[in-house]
Amino acid sequence: MIEKLKSALLLIAASVSLVLCGDDAGATKAYQKGLELVKAKKYYDALKSFSDAELLAKSNVIKANSVRAQIGAAKLAELPWREFELIETLLKRYPEFADVAAMVAREYELGDLYFRGKREPAFYAMRMIPWLNGPDKTVDIYTAALKRAPYASHAPSARLRLAFIYDQKGEVKKSLNELRIVEQRFPDSSAYKLALLALGYGCYELAMRGDGDGRYAAECAEMSRKFLKKYPGDPSEVMVKRNLQRIRDIQAQRLYEMAEFYRKQGRSEAAGRYLARVVREYPETDIAPKSENELAGLDKTFVPGDFPRKGGPRFERYKGFAIPAEAESILLVPGEKGNHNLLPVPDLKNYMNKEESKK
Repeated sequence: MIEKLKSALLLIAASVSLVLCGDDAGATKAYQKGLELVKAKKYYDALKSFSDAELLAKSNVIKANSVRAQIGAAKLAELPWREFELIETLLKRYPEFADVAAMVAREYELGDLYFRGKREPAFYAMRMIPWLNGPDKTVDIYTAALKRAPYASHAPSARLRLAFIYDQKGEVKKSLNELRIVEQRFPDSSAYKLALLALGYGCYELAMRGDGDGRYAAECAEMSRKFLKKYPGDPSEVMVKRNLQRIRDIQAQRLYEMAEFYRKQGRSEAAGRYLARVVREYPETDIAPKSENELAGLDKTFVPGDFPRKGGPRFERYKGFAIPAEAESILLVPGEKGNHNLLPVPDLKNYMNKEESKK
């Protein structure tokens, strides 16, 4: 809080001399009133006074510094969306008077605030009512910041968060596009690992639902291999290997179906090429032995060989355990029939009867 106050006050103070030395008496008076309101901690009113100074000023220097003062006042008033809009105003109208790097970095920070749940009050006078807030502006802020500084240090995490938001909204293609940008542009960032995982799993889900040209299956396989190579021994390794194997099964099955299509058309040579690809490129898949047998029937010169299968199951096996039986009869479970206890209420009468019968 102290750092926020200090940075906002510095932003306002940096503009004082440039405004007060102007020849516009109206702008100077409005600005001085804003400074007095800041000292009185009436930040919202100060914001309006600085806005009046911008409107009254004739010089771009005074206008720009009035906007900078508004940015500081909006920050102190905890109005993140208003602060963002003012930063955009400064960068668009008066870029020569702005510290562009600092302003864009602040836009990324505002995006982070919104992503963590910060919202601007719908009505400033009713800001104490916690649920009376404005809409989520995370996407708008991150999009603007990424457009201005697409390779900033904050960019990878911002794109990762945008991918999450788009996925939650059901906009899967937009989500995958954000992940692809992280994977392609930021291989050394901390977000790269999560982008590989999310991109691989997203393509896996799409491939499992139906993948006409095999594009998603191929992308999933590529991302999975990159992850396994770059992060050996990672806790997610088992899941990635399992998904990779299932994707390879899908790819092999697709080639086999193409071979079946050509075989039914009487085009044995084309069918043989697809079957050979299954045997050569996907020897560990379930369809490979069948493909080898059919290839031997199509091509009399083909000599079946041993498959380089590894011992043991292809997928991780997990041991299951039965749910333990209740040790005693339950009369009421928590929340049922007015039972507000955190523990279930045992049926002591039936329990005692059972104990007596045992004796």
